[in-house]
Amino acid sequence: MVICFIGAYIKQSKYNRMEICKIFGVSQNTLSNWCNGHTYPSIPQLLKLAKLLDVSLNDFYKLKEDD
Repeated sequence: MVICFIGAYIKQSKYNRMEICKIFGVSQNTLSNWCNGHTYPSIPQLLKLAKLLDVSLNDFYKLKEDD
């Protein structure tokens, strides 16, 4: 199982969700899906988001071992 932390990093950033949507040209629904792990940004979008939020790609996702 993959746990997504995109939403947490956006909350901690100086950008609000509307600004992120405008920067990436995506809808609020798309960003919400990224934040809750229902869908994922493309690799180029993910790289741009990591740079914008000043985090590592590894910070966005963690693999949770199934018990």
